Amino acid sequence: MEANNQKGSFLSYEANAWFERNKSVIENYSLERDRVVTLIKEYDLKAESILEIGCSAGYRLNAIKSIFADSEVFGVEPSEKAIEYGESHFPSVNFIHGTADNLEQFDKESLDIVIVGFVFYVIDRNILLKVVAEIDRVLRNGGILIIVDFFSENSLKNVYEHIQEFTAFSFKQNYDEVFTASKLYYLLDKSTWNHSEKKLDASNNYYDKYSISLLKKDIESSYK
Repeated sequence: MEANNQKGSFLSYEANAWFERNKSVIENYSLERDRVVTLIKEYDLKAESILEIGCSAGYRLNAIKSIFADSEVFGVEPSEKAIEYGESHFPSVNFIHGTADNLEQFDKESLDIVIVGFVFYVIDRNILLKVVAEIDRVLRNGGILIIVDFFSENSLKNVYEHIQEFTAFSFKQNYDEVFTASKLYYLLDKSTWNHSEKKLDASNNYYDKYSISLLKKDIESSYK
């Protein structure tokens, strides 16, 4: 199947299946071990509104809500089963059934932090920049973007192994560079991790490596 048909196919075959395969992540989740939450705390970020794209059942947003009690937390998620689970277990999270290329529920520059967790690598290449544009539209100037995704110094296209019904693809690259190349975002923090062992990784094993990048949106930063 061509990559530009990937969105609908993932929604039909993979969204709920991914949630079922990864349910154990919820049961084993630890706020203290979550690097995204650690970054928010270490940088002493203040946020009234936080969005996570690809939030699964909202367990991370629920943890963030426990830190920022006065904040509103929103999760966009394509899996109906994940949302059903999340609504029954994490009622403080506002769930939206949808995908990253359409964030019409949010006004322009209405969010302080946007988290994108393991989403970019399966996005159709023909709507990748639309997703980037939607994220940029809803994130306020001065806001924070956190990207968690598979990482490779060279762009890699691989067959997505979890779907057998058709050929789908995953795309590994430095997604923070899409934003920093615009000169409207700058990188504050980046670390690379082993996906299987969840530990910092300086190896060349790009098959099993992901990165966590923290960027700040500043539309004047490159025009001093």
